[in-house]
Amino acid sequence: MSSALNNNNIHVYGHTAYGWESVRSVFEQNLIDELDIGASLCIYYRGECVVDLCGGWKDPQTKKEPYTPDTLQLVFSTSKGIIAAAIALCVDRGWLDYDAPIAQYWPEFASNGKQVEMLPEHIY
Repeated sequence: MSSALNNNNIHVYGHTAYGWESVRSVFEQNLIDELDIGASLCIYYRGECVVDLCGGWKDPQTKKEPYTPDTLQLVFSTSKGIIAAAIALCVDRGWLDYDAPIAQYWPEFASNGKQVEMLPEHIY
């Protein structure tokens, strides 16, 4: 990976493919404007890694340790969007029905009084 140090002393590591250079500029500006302290960004387009960047600082007060490709990052709630897209795809293919009770797909869910009857049509 290549490394760069811009005029605001922000370290940015990584690469961008031809035609994706503006993404690096925006990524760097985001760090300069302190919208992020440290960040990573990876974009795949048509199966090819076209952007793979990281930069900023682990600790913004000391600015002694740059945010590098090896920096560990906490990630919260990232699977919700992926699951929503997967469910929508399953519904589109007829494998799931939004209106079906959960127990139709997961019978154990209906145990201990959690079985639910379908709601009357006027509720929908």
